[in-house]
Amino acid sequence: MHLNTPLDAMGVAEHREARNRSRFMALEATPVSPQASSLVSSLVEMVISPFQQSQGQLRPTMVTRYPQTLGPFLADLLHAGQQGRWSSLATSNSDLTTYPGGKTAFATMRSSLLADGLLEEHRGFRIPSKKGHGPSFVAALTSFRPTAKLMNMVEGHGIDLGRLDDHFGKPAVLNGPKVKATEGWLIARAMKVEGSAPKSLPIAPDDTQAGAIVARMEMLNRHLLAPGHVNGIVFKGLKRVFNSADQPGFNWQWGGRFYSMRLSDRYESLSDGKDAGAGRRARAKVIRLDGEEVEEPDLGASHLSIMHGLLGLPFDGRTDPYNLGGPARREEVKWFITRALGKADPDIGGKRYGWAREAALGRYPFLRDLPTLGIGTLDLQYHEAEIIMLAMEDLRDRYGIGFLPVHDALMVPVSKRDVGVEVLKGAFRRYFVETLGMADAPVPRVH
Repeated sequence: MHLNTPLDAMGVAEHREARNRSRFMALEATPVSPQASSLVSSLVEMVISPFQQSQGQLRPTMVTRYPQTLGPFLADLLHAGQQGRWSSLATSNSDLTTYPGGKTAFATMRSSLLADGLLEEHRGFRIPSKKGHGPSFVAALTSFRPTAKLMNMVEGHGIDLGRLDDHFGKPAVLNGPKVKATEGWLIARAMKVEGSAPKSLPIAPDDTQAGAIVARMEMLNRHLLAPGHVNGIVFKGLKRVFNSADQPGFNWQWGGRFYSMRLSDRYESLSDGKDAGAGRRARAKVIRLDGEEVEEPDLGASHLSIMHGLLGLPFDGRTDPYNLGGPARREEVKWFITRALGKADPDIGGKRYGWAREAALGRYPFLRDLPTLGIGTLDLQYHEAEIIMLAMEDLRDRYGIGFLPVHDALMVPVSKRDVGVEVLKGAFRRYFVETLGMADAPVPRVH
């Protein structure tokens, strides 16, 4: 998408979409075919070295570094282009020092490809934000795309975009970008302050509960990172992020959602629009699990059904929980219930959502008591994540298939959609009856 639209013809929305759908550059693949090696050599000899010579600064020691930088960069650039996506990469001075070939070689490669009309880029930025009370920033990675001129060179060297793995393969170069030691499979974050990014907090080495969570994540990631399960994106495993870890009473029970690791594609945030299905569509275009296209069965009205279960109230998700009849429109009812649960506020929305509030409180009277129930959005996220964890472990142990979590949904191979649905239903019931010890469980709305 937008690979053929001239840069100066792209509007603001197109620029934003290009960034949002960009593929992270892991810089881990190297040329493995004669054609790929020839392409890299040609670019070094015909473009990069002459460019640096024109600057009067070509040193023999640097010439050996250019292929180390160019090979991994080209691999990611072409993989993204084959999917109709831009590539994205952190390009601050501190980041560049960790990349193959080093900071100086990368800068020369980048400048020479741009100058020769082989590469286009959206420059990244990090600017102060006036939102919130503490220091905060709005930032974006630099995005790159190959030009038609570069693609013609690729084709001229006999490289088939449909078989890129035959030309650029792993293992990674040893000095490629690494995940920081502090960024692991388990993250404990301080309470969020509006307008500021929450800080990650240290985890005590002797925290046995944290250790148990890490052990489960290790088994999960070992399965997902096995060859063949997850393709189409740069994937380095999952992490679990818990919230409000600096607040009294924290005991790994707030938040706990699953996210992609750093230095990889944030697949859960992919989007090709602003409507409700934009994320699902964008992921379906690029992600493949076990070599197949994907489906995303999900827990519909997840927090509403979980709240019923926690309160021991009956709930039957086989009927639409937001279609309450009368003058209240379904989308307004959904908006009100979702925000009321998120803020523990039955008065949210004011007069505009009066009909929706009346209908929702009539069907779900417990919503009136939200301020005193002591169950907030982070509690609900935790229970939801625990259900998803049970479902993922079931898919791993019983079926051995690839999968990816997306908050209240589980992405599975298209041929395993029915398996995903049944596993989610089973995990939901097991969580309430076996984990929480409830007498019964709500009937979830899985679709």
